[in-house]
Amino acid sequence: MTGRASRSTAGFTLLELLIVIFLIVMITAVFATNISGGFGVHMRNSARELASELEYVSQRAVTTGHAQRVVFDLDHQVYRVEMELPPAQADPSAALPDHAESLSLAPPIDLHPFVPVDDQLGEWRALPDAEDVSFRAVRIGDQLVQQGAVAVGFSIDGGTDPAEIWLRDDHGYDVRVRLVAFTGEIHIEEPQLAAK
Repeated sequence: MTGRASRSTAGFTLLELLIVIFLIVMITAVFATNISGGFGVHMRNSARELASELEYVSQRAVTTGHAQRVVFDLDHQVYRVEMELPPAQADPSAALPDHAESLSLAPPIDLHPFVPVDDQLGEWRALPDAEDVSFRAVRIGDQLVQQGAVAVGFSIDGGTDPAEIWLRDDHGYDVRVRLVAFTGEIHIEEPQLAAK
């Protein structure tokens, strides 16, 4: 009986070895998945926050009845929200012309200036993870801007011109925040999706 007990405790069975190897493989697979999923986390968070803010600015244009725009300063890696000033009101006491030929029915051709909005959105600020994520470029229609200032505008119906804001992290990982023309829909696309 003693010889039998010592033989069974002397080594591992094949089943025990397979279970240990299986557990090691599973733990390694879970660990590797978590590590690879960690790359680009700051990028995705910044892209989501930027997309949420762009959506808010679109809704703000609708609710205020004033065009809004997000200005990106690519040289300094900051951005802010600006609002179009309403046109100056006509003086109701001004006299009308005596003849219809002198009456212009065309809207005034002046450009309405934009001013920063009065809350925190109107202050220049960096992306939330600015130490890891930066603005790479902004494309509006066919124009690609990689330096200087550029603005993405929202009309009073919430629509916008087609635009893309490209973000890049320190590891070279890219994400683009894409605004669909007219509808104001906002999509976050990673490189694999953006290439299609």
